[in-house]
Amino acid sequence: MKLILLALSLLLTIGSGKALGVDASICNPGGTVIYYPNGELKSCPLKDITLLSGVRCNMYAEAEFYELGTLKSCITRDFFYYEGLACNEYSTISFYTSGKLEGCVLATRVEVDGKICVDLQPIVLFENGRLKTCTAPR
Repeated sequence: MKLILLALSLLLTIGSGKALGVDASICNPGGTVIYYPNGELKSCPLKDITLLSGVRCNMYAEAEFYELGTLKSCITRDFFYYEGLACNEYSTISFYTSGKLEGCVLATRVEVDGKICVDLQPIVLFENGRLKTCTAPR
């Protein structure tokens, strides 16, 4: 019974929207691990394919975190889909502190704010989701 209550309280903590910090256990032991002055993990190369903020980040690639433990950037292992955008696998993806997509390399051509953005090129969004930059077709 106590174990069930402990599991339920953990699920409630995770589901409450509070950021749970990440720790160095996800880091490649031979890589450089960098911490914020408060002791929170800032960046490291990952030891395994790791699910971070809904993104499967690739092993041995650098992952960066905000001070509260949310994902800032990593190299994707798989395609990542975000509000009509398809971000390419094995490419850099980045997020704002709010968790909203900042940028990635597009897997497919897409129209954003009336502008066509070509595939296999970077796209950068403002935090409100509006287009900041992308590569237009030639």
